[in-house]
Amino acid sequence: MILVLGSRGVTKDIDAYVAPPAEPVRQAAMAVALELGLPSDWLNDSIKGFFYSDPPKELWQEFEGLSVYTVSADYMLALKVYAARIRDYQDVRMLIQHLNIHTTSEVLDIVGRYIPQNLLTAKHRYFAESCIEETASP
Repeated sequence: MILVLGSRGVTKDIDAYVAPPAEPVRQAAMAVALELGLPSDWLNDSIKGFFYSDPPKELWQEFEGLSVYTVSADYMLALKVYAARIRDYQDVRMLIQHLNIHTTSEVLDIVGRYIPQNLLTAKHRYFAESCIEETASP
């Protein structure tokens, strides 16, 4: 959200997909956590469990030995609607505005591009509907 939309000044953790071999990155993240007093899980690579397709990505920045990519806003919307967590509600609303979406069908069409249909339930539709309704109200 921060890199793609420039929104949210604070985050609890950074969701990251770490390409194999992941162990050197995990060790570096732990060293950063110790040095800066961050929680040991500040770099959260559990997001990989939600990847059902190769995410559309763009190079954000390159460093020596490290390339940082961001996912597209529509992919981020799909994952957040699929998670359907209350804590993601505001993020979903911001993504809906950013993507200029006006209907639940538009949201679900995007979700369906990246998440297998057999995994989508009424919970996902209701979550998308409530986000659309709240975004549309003044």
